[in-house]
Amino acid sequence: MNEDPQMVSVLGDSHSTLFFPTHFYAGRLGYRDSLPVRVTGRSIRAASLAGFRPGSSKLNVKEEISAALAEAQKLVLAFGQVDLELGYYYRLAIKQEEIEPTRYVEWLLAIYRDFLNGLELAPCDVALKGVNLTALSPRGFAIRYVSRIVTEGKDMTWKEAVPVVRPHVLSEDEQNAMHLAFNAGLAQLAGELGLRYFDLNEELAASPHPVLAAEPIKLADQFKTGAFDHHVADTVVARRVHYEGLLKAFDLL
Repeated sequence: MNEDPQMVSVLGDSHSTLFFPTHFYAGRLGYRDSLPVRVTGRSIRAASLAGFRPGSSKLNVKEEISAALAEAQKLVLAFGQVDLELGYYYRLAIKQEEIEPTRYVEWLLAIYRDFLNGLELAPCDVALKGVNLTALSPRGFAIRYVSRIVTEGKDMTWKEAVPVVRPHVLSEDEQNAMHLAFNAGLAQLAGELGLRYFDLNEELAASPHPVLAAEPIKLADQFKTGAFDHHVADTVVARRVHYEGLLKAFDLL
């Protein structure tokens, strides 16, 4: 292993948790030394692209990103999944807005573009990470989970919210289609701004290989947690996917 690992800062929503911390993962595999990268930064619960709009945000995510750009040599920004899996349904079911998945994706990407255009990115080497395939399946599970989350702090129980949320929740394939559309737009945005882009979905997908699959791409069962949760399960295999993706993104593997 490299005795002087590369320093990479990662800032993202709660789905970026599996990037932290690298030394525990190395020890779990029996490595005496650290990985070729040392990851700093943090995953920020409930951080959303909607919060990147002009104005104040209680989470101070924009300020953290600006501070990281001033210090980091390599930076990964991993945002968007909270918006796609929870924010979208909050707007439909709770705020009673009418917005189609395609238009919602375009809205998120426009926010991201405006935010990035307002930053001094150079000389930091920045990579944008795409969102993961959804773990919200089957649809009955997704309805219960989304209902519970989007009604936090509201004057209704999540069970009361289920019939309100149910009509809006997409199927697994439809949800993944929204994620893939977001990633395609994000990759294009990265190219326009001269940034790196990567996602982990080929590695996270169920077999057969998505390029050859006749069925829509889905998250493999081995990456789903048995808990009432919507994050990729924290396993050795999932960690390896995340770290190898990070290394490849910066041409370190």
